[in-house]
Amino acid sequence: MTLDPFSERIRSERRRRWIRIAIAVLAVAGLGALVWLIWFSSVLAVRDVEVAGRTTLKQAQVLRAAQVPAGRPMARVDLEAIEGRIAALNRVDTVEVSRSWPRTVSIRIVERKAVVWATVGGQVRGIDRNGIAFRSYGSPPKDLLEAKITLTDSRDRVQTFQAVAEVVVAITGQDPALLRQIRSVSAASKDSIELELDEGRTVVWGSSDKAERKLVVLDSLLAIDAARYDVSAPDQPTTRE
Repeated sequence: MTLDPFSERIRSERRRRWIRIAIAVLAVAGLGALVWLIWFSSVLAVRDVEVAGRTTLKQAQVLRAAQVPAGRPMARVDLEAIEGRIAALNRVDTVEVSRSWPRTVSIRIVERKAVVWATVGGQVRGIDRNGIAFRSYGSPPKDLLEAKITLTDSRDRVQTFQAVAEVVVAITGQDPALLRQIRSVSAASKDSIELELDEGRTVVWGSSDKAERKLVVLDSLLAIDAARYDVSAPDQPTTRE
């Protein structure tokens, strides 16, 4: 029996509709399977943890602090929580935690680095670029400058240590010859930093601002025979015998 064109068109449209429905059902089923695979199955669960960048910290210390949940689906691992726990370690400066699919959590650490040392609470402590006293030494390290700061308020002390560290970092990077002349750095506040040079000379540095300009001015001033050089206001430097 031959169908008339109208009936054939209806049948064709019906077939296309069922095909579209079947495709939609398959797509939903596929999406559901994918969600289950990523979020709930053990196929993409945590199996390994990689730690990079540590120098003084032990692998076990980092892993113990990280508390990475082994066996949990990778997509459900709280990376920020892991970062927060590792960042609480005294020697950690920065940390980044990421997923390395299919089954590895990667931890990249940058440890704090001592810029100067100071006596804090009767102990020789290493101070990092942020003014944090993060480690102890049995004796003063010979490769670091001493920061002489006697502030008792912890917040003021950290800010002053940070300012001193910024000055030392600037001098280290821009004027190594001057660095070799410095015996110690002292400060009564973050805005009153002084460099104690060899031969009994002193540089009044002031705050950590305008370090580059101060170095240029100081380079010229040191040609003058003086006991005290003041570059705290670099556009109006002074010397004193």
